[in-house]
Amino acid sequence: MQSLRHQRIRKLLKREAGGLLRQHLSIETYGLVSVHEVFVSGDLKHAKILLGHVGSVTQQKAASIYLSTHRGEIQKEMSCRVVMKYSPQVKFSFDDSIEKGNNVLSIIDELEDSDDSPS
Repeated sequence: MQSLRHQRIRKLLKREAGGLLRQHLSIETYGLVSVHEVFVSGDLKHAKILLGHVGSVTQQKAASIYLSTHRGEIQKEMSCRVVMKYSPQVKFSFDDSIEKGNNVLSIIDELEDSDDSPS
């Protein structure tokens, strides 16, 4: 279990990362990118930010390319906003759990529709 300090830092990084992504990634070009979760290492030197995406696959690829090429710039801005002894090295990755959940729900709906139809 993480300490209260870790939890507060995770929430702060999540809020600041969301604000920075809204500034850097336009919805028209990259789709809607949101921060789902932030994981921080025990020594607070590494942070993994899980992102959600609503839009086309090409928009998600464009957002992924943008984030990988501009990671240092975003990390620098985040370190200016969140003052810590060591600013964590940030890694962005897309979380596809919502898509998987939607697929499971559509399969369940299909099964319920097939059960309701007379045989």
